[in-house]
Amino acid sequence: MGHDQDPNLNSSDKVIIGISMAILIALGLLVMGGVFLFGFAGLFQLFSVHYETKSSLVYYILCLFPLTILFELGAMLIMIKVRFIVKIRWLEISVKTSLTLLFIWIPLYLTDEVIKGITVPLHTELIATVLLFLLDSLVERRY
Repeated sequence: MGHDQDPNLNSSDKVIIGISMAILIALGLLVMGGVFLFGFAGLFQLFSVHYETKSSLVYYILCLFPLTILFELGAMLIMIKVRFIVKIRWLEISVKTSLTLLFIWIPLYLTDEVIKGITVPLHTELIATVLLFLLDSLVERRY
């Protein structure tokens, strides 16, 4: 018996539930985008990174999301191969840490190069990389 034959829900209830779920997902994405936007705005304020307009900061974050997802997928594929190649535990952890830091930094660097209204110094990119790595490590509990 499928969900289409549920006797407790009629068509209008299903539509309301579907719309509610879409709004909930959109709200979650907006909250995460806001956290990144205000987080990077605060980081850039601390390190005196100047950007021409506030929209360039928004474009920076909007460009950073797809690049980060793309490089995160690439990092996962490489990490799987590293697990099978490297058999020494401490070497595996150091290689994974190095690769993760690299794959976090590359989208930050590429986004800085693509968006012309904002210029982020290298030391700020590296600090953001370490902070994002620590956040990633705390959330996923891998290391």
